[in-house]
Amino acid sequence: MPRVCKVTGKKTEVGMNVSHSHRRTKRTFLPNLQKLKFHSEILGRDFSLRISTAGLRTLTKHGGLDGYVMSKPVSRLTEEMATIKKAIEKKAGKPAAPAKKPVHKANRSARLVKKVEARQAA
Repeated sequence: MPRVCKVTGKKTEVGMNVSHSHRRTKRTFLPNLQKLKFHSEILGRDFSLRISTAGLRTLTKHGGLDGYVMSKPVSRLTEEMATIKKAIEKKAGKPAAPAKKPVHKANRSARLVKKVEARQAA
């Protein structure tokens, strides 16, 4: 079973141990995964998930499994969470909303805005 959080997607990372003499040896950084059961109020069943402690805080912040899954678009969820969301939508009778692309505004500094306005005025 891969060491991947079902909520945040955190996984094992590779880095280096650096000694006092700066010799480097490879090492792994493991995510702090916990195997926990979460109850879905809508589906009326429990789901056993392997999530990180940061993922646990995220689920708590959104009010549990149902709140988290319904607040995110399917494109931002992991595969297992997306199947839970589809099951909840099917049970609740809500059609799946298409994922919206975020609208990006140009990141412009105040100096650049003044410069552009000056060109347009001239």
